Amino acid sequence: MTWLIIGGGVCAGVVVLIVLAIIALILYSSYSEAAAEKRIREDGKPVLAVVVMANAEFLRTKSIASAPALVIFSQEDPSPALADAMRDLGLELFELYTAEADDVAGLPPFQRETAELIKNDRYQEGRRTRLPLELTRGRVIYMADIWVERERLPDHIALSRILACLATGQDEGEIIALPHHEEAAKRIYEAAGAQ
Repeated sequence: MTWLIIGGGVCAGVVVLIVLAIIALILYSSYSEAAAEKRIREDGKPVLAVVVMANAEFLRTKSIASAPALVIFSQEDPSPALADAMRDLGLELFELYTAEADDVAGLPPFQRETAELIKNDRYQEGRRTRLPLELTRGRVIYMADIWVERERLPDHIALSRILACLATGQDEGEIIALPHHEEAAKRIYEAAGAQ
């Protein structure tokens, strides 16, 4: 009987420790996300981004709360011309992503290197790459992984592919999607002609 009581107490203790560990992880994760958002909001600049790849269901419906995406963004002032150029570039990048290895092998070096980067489609927080100027037609454009919350997406995202973001730094930094109802986001969408 004593062993049963001791065993039950140990099991209960282990369960309590596991529950406390899970709660601690959730609290740490929430704190970490809030700290990152605060840091980006303090140091970031509103930028025009275009979604290159994301879960299609996530973009079309409201059934998924958040998902990773691959975006390209520029620190140029938003305009319809920039949005069009970036959407065209996004299509080129997606074609590189879907290209067969034999087709990629015959491409110029800058396209091969970009294809290798984009084919690594596993989300990596903080990953950012400056795209080759030959590919961007002389514009400074970055490709970045981003985690997007559904509530931040504008209604036109599935058609326009345009996403208002905050980005820090140049070749290195962080990026988050701006909630679509914030003034900075509204200015980007209006300037890019996406409404």
